Amino acid sequence: MGLLIALALAIQGATTHGPTLNLLHFPLLVLVAIYTAAMTALAAYEAGKQTLRELRTALTSVVTDARDLAFLARDILKPRFGRKYSEAWNTVGFVDSLDVAESVNELIFLLERIVAFFTANPTLEVASQNITAAHIQVVLDGLKAAGKAVSDQETVVDNLLVVRNEKLDAVRAALRGLFDELNNQLNPLDPRWKAFGFNLPGADATPDVPENITAILIGPSAAALKWGASARAGHYRVWQRVIGVDAEPVAVGSPADLDFNLENLPTASTVEIYVSAVNNGGESQLSEKVTIATH
Repeated sequence: MGLLIALALAIQGATTHGPTLNLLHFPLLVLVAIYTAAMTALAAYEAGKQTLRELRTALTSVVTDARDLAFLARDILKPRFGRKYSEAWNTVGFVDSLDVAESVNELIFLLERIVAFFTANPTLEVASQNITAAHIQVVLDGLKAAGKAVSDQETVVDNLLVVRNEKLDAVRAALRGLFDELNNQLNPLDPRWKAFGFNLPGADATPDVPENITAILIGPSAAALKWGASARAGHYRVWQRVIGVDAEPVAVGSPADLDFNLENLPTASTVEIYVSAVNNGGESQLSEKVTIATH
């Protein structure tokens, strides 16, 4: 998670610079303890969710078996009670229709009524197909146990989520507190901010990506570039990639103006050109490429 990554970076900064800084409230040991507690809570929550998924899968299997048994019991009793619903079916647990319930609670109710019916009418049991009060009771007990296991684990996961959120709140508070402590000791443009994973408070926002890049050949191995001004740019960086030679764009100049001449380009080559904008807050993404072909 982003918060834990941010705290891990802060711990790296505290490891490197903590000995020379007066971190009273959030020194290295405190940050590590908060990080460890949050990681432990997160791992417990994820493990709890995995257990819940497994229990739900097991419950689905038990429900399928229980419904199959209810279907079979219903079909065996149709010659006695009829193929269509009537009030006579109520004693078996089929109320208002011959549909077999899908929800766990409704299915438990149905199986309880079926068990009661065959307990009272043992001569109607069909042992060869496991339609007996005893066998249906075993399936019913398994259904109840599986349903309870899921319900209990849902409560466990809810509690683990509360603990996880509490530990993440502690991470947020630690990052805010560390920032405030550093703010009392570091210049807004001190590069040590970045060692703790923070942006420089005094730095400008990253510039916009340059747009409207144009490139015109001005000789066999030279090109003239122009582009539009980028908001917040202090200067620009020009990049080129010679197809078949460079795996990635290579920086070739850092002009302050909105134009630049590329020289000493390889002849008979295709060259991709990009421009980025830079200030003390960082560097923009590379612009859309412009492609030229030298003679």
